[in-house]
Amino acid sequence: MKDRKPAGKGEIFAWCWYDFANSAFVTVVITVVGGIFYTKTVCGGASWAEWAWGTALSASAAVAMGVGPFLGRWADRRAAKKRLLVGLTVVCVTGTALMGLPGWGVAMVTGLLVGANAAFLLGENLVAAFLPELAPRGERGKISAYGWGFGYVGGLASLGLALWMLGGEEGAVRNVFPAVAGFMMVAALPTILFLRERAVAGEGGTSEPDWRAVWGTVRERPELRRLLLGLGAALTGLSAVVGFASIYATKEIGFTLEDTVKLFVVLQVAAVVGALGTGRWQDRSGARAVLLWALALWVGVSVGAWWSRSAESFYLVAAGAGVGMGWLQSAGRAAVAELTPSGREGEFFGIWGFAAKLAGIVGPFLFGGGVALFGRRGTILLIGVWFLLGGLLLARVKLGDGKLVVESGG
Repeated sequence: MKDRKPAGKGEIFAWCWYDFANSAFVTVVITVVGGIFYTKTVCGGASWAEWAWGTALSASAAVAMGVGPFLGRWADRRAAKKRLLVGLTVVCVTGTALMGLPGWGVAMVTGLLVGANAAFLLGENLVAAFLPELAPRGERGKISAYGWGFGYVGGLASLGLALWMLGGEEGAVRNVFPAVAGFMMVAALPTILFLRERAVAGEGGTSEPDWRAVWGTVRERPELRRLLLGLGAALTGLSAVVGFASIYATKEIGFTLEDTVKLFVVLQVAAVVGALGTGRWQDRSGARAVLLWALALWVGVSVGAWWSRSAESFYLVAAGAGVGMGWLQSAGRAAVAELTPSGREGEFFGIWGFAAKLAGIVGPFLFGGGVALFGRRGTILLIGVWFLLGGLLLARVKLGDGKLVVESGG
């Protein structure tokens, strides 16, 4: 059997590098540069360009949602999380590098975007599935926090690289994509080289069809179900706010592009502080306490964004949002690890990924519909209801000795 001893500090640091690498993709390709490049350069500013961009992102999230739990079960049966993670990294990096090449049509760039983003989302599931193997219970909160905190630093570093490149000659935006791909590949090397696969082939396998086994996991484990419902509601609100933050800041507060970049930097720095500050707190007090405080803070952020009328006050709101984001994401991942039985890490984090990706699709849709009905300020206030709902659902998750515990029958 393979060694199931917890990892040393060096291996934990190597695992954290994957969050650092991943953040470059979501920060630059998805959030800052990719959308503008796709709509203006690839689609030529066509009236349907934003719809095509949103549809491509939704399609890739749908692929990751549908495939994630089954790919995770496959990895569990074959002890292949590491191999799959490396393969998905190569797919994401290659798709990102090719996206900026001249001569591609809309269909080709869209296909590359869907493939790269789906690989990114599935890799997010798999790297999280290593968390239960890296440390015993009582130490996973700080390790998850280290990863998220380091990931936010990676987002800032990659954003700096992109902004430096965009300051050059005309057409430099195309060069951002291979540069970010190289950044991601180099940053992922410590994970690829030093993270160990501790799973044992066949340890968590059953003879049931995969769809039946996954459904049985969700049906038979009420604490997992309650946790994912609560996290799903919270992440729905989070995805709505993050997806429309720059639009809200521009249209309602009067931010310029430079102001928006500064806002993003404030958000990322605050998220680093929030993530790193929550690890030992979670290990000491339990995941539920951290998650509930995070959602209380997010309700306050929603009210603050509705109330804010100046750039100065909105920067304060962004700082609160960053801290809340760090708390919520770090504690949420570690909480799932506490409910995951040995040998089924890929499956459980695939199910977690399903809930998170579904929230990522629903949140922006709800915000867009809310704006049409209630305006931007009314909608940002109503988004707080999702955080409140998430808190009510998470408050029902049963705890043992102040911490989430694995249910019997694992």
